[in-house]
Amino acid sequence: MKKSYVMAGMGTFLLLSVACENTGTQQQEEADTLVVMPVTEVAQMTEVRGTVGDGSSMNMLELVTADYDTLDIEIANSLVAGSIAAGNDIDVIYSNVEGTLVSSIAINLTALQHLWTQRNAQGNLQSLEINAEGQAATYNMAGLDYDHWTLKDGQLLLHAPQKAGVESSGYTDTFDILMLTADTLVLGASDSQTIFWREN
Repeated sequence: MKKSYVMAGMGTFLLLSVACENTGTQQQEEADTLVVMPVTEVAQMTEVRGTVGDGSSMNMLELVTADYDTLDIEIANSLVAGSIAAGNDIDVIYSNVEGTLVSSIAINLTALQHLWTQRNAQGNLQSLEINAEGQAATYNMAGLDYDHWTLKDGQLLLHAPQKAGVESSGYTDTFDILMLTADTLVLGASDSQTIFWREN
C-alpha cells in the first residue's frame, strides 16, 4: 500500500508516495487521505528608480522617487552595485517583508554611466559608453553596435538597432552586473565575464 501526501512550497505542489505495509483498516484510511500543507506566499518584487537621499546609511537607503516620495529601504543584506552616495541616481529592486521594505539588488546608475574600456583578444582598446540619457555606444567593438540601454530585474540590457535591409540586425544582449566600483565594471553573461575599466 502507498500513502500519498501533498507538500507545498513556493507556490508549487509536490505529490509524494510512500510505501508501507498494509496492516489494517486505519492504515488504509490514512492511505486514502491527502494532507495539504499551506502554500507560503512569496513577497512581490518592485523595481523603482530614484535619488539617494541624505538620510541614507550603511544599512538603510533613503530613496527619493521622481514623484518626491521618500522610501526607506533596508540594504544590509542586499547586492549593491556601486556605492550608496547621496545625490546619486539609483535603481532598486525591493520587497515588502511584514511592513519593512527590503532591497535585493541596488544599482548605482551614476557610477554605471561612464565610458568603459577593455583590451580585446588582439590587445587593441575597445570601449562601451553608457550615458545618463539612456543612450549607449560602442567603439572598436567588432560586431557590436549598441545604441541604448535599460535596466530590468537588476540586469543591464544593451540594445542594438534594427537596420534597414538587414534581417539579422536589431537585438538585445542581457548582462548581470557582477561588480561595479569607481573604476571597474564586470559584466556576466552565461559562463563568461567581461571586465572593463573606467576611462573618464
